[in-house]
Amino acid sequence: MALEKEKARLKELIVDNALVVSREPIRLSSGLETDHYYDLKKVLGDAEGLRLIGILMLEEINKLGEVRSVGGLETGAIPIAIAISRESWQNENLHSFFVRKDAKAHGLKNLIEGEAIEPVVVVDDVITKGDSVLKAIDALQRKNIPIKCVFSIIDRGGGKNNLQEIWKLKHISLFEDSDFNEAIKLKKELNA
Repeated sequence: MALEKEKARLKELIVDNALVVSREPIRLSSGLETDHYYDLKKVLGDAEGLRLIGILMLEEINKLGEVRSVGGLETGAIPIAIAISRESWQNENLHSFFVRKDAKAHGLKNLIEGEAIEPVVVVDDVITKGDSVLKAIDALQRKNIPIKCVFSIIDRGGGKNNLQEIWKLKHISLFEDSDFNEAIKLKKELNA
């Protein structure tokens, strides 16, 4: 990978600022319980972290061929899509969009906001089972918008299988949960 330094720095930011290890079980949005959690909003809210995510994800998206826009379910996908779009402005000029959990009750009553121009890449911060990504995929497919791929910062496990088996979609992630095993172990030891 051409951006090894950037990826290593992003991993460092995740370990230092977003990786939470707990003695008590933490319930994920998937309903599963775990002893560690990725609070990636802290990295996405940091200028350096946001820039690195945009650069690294754009690098991978460019390998897919034609992609015109990026986005996903609110709220996790919003800063990711904007970061990628921002980094693409000089060459690819990818548009960003987001899918609301519920359509607006006023105005245009949109479920999809921004520009979901086909083909799209659906993004999310962490995928465990893929439920939140599936909500975005469903909304896009109801509008007949072709999805090229699903992309996450971290894949915790079963989401990739769900996406490939149910929706026949490729899933790419910058990191796997196992990439953080050493940091998780160290944080557990410090919390003991």
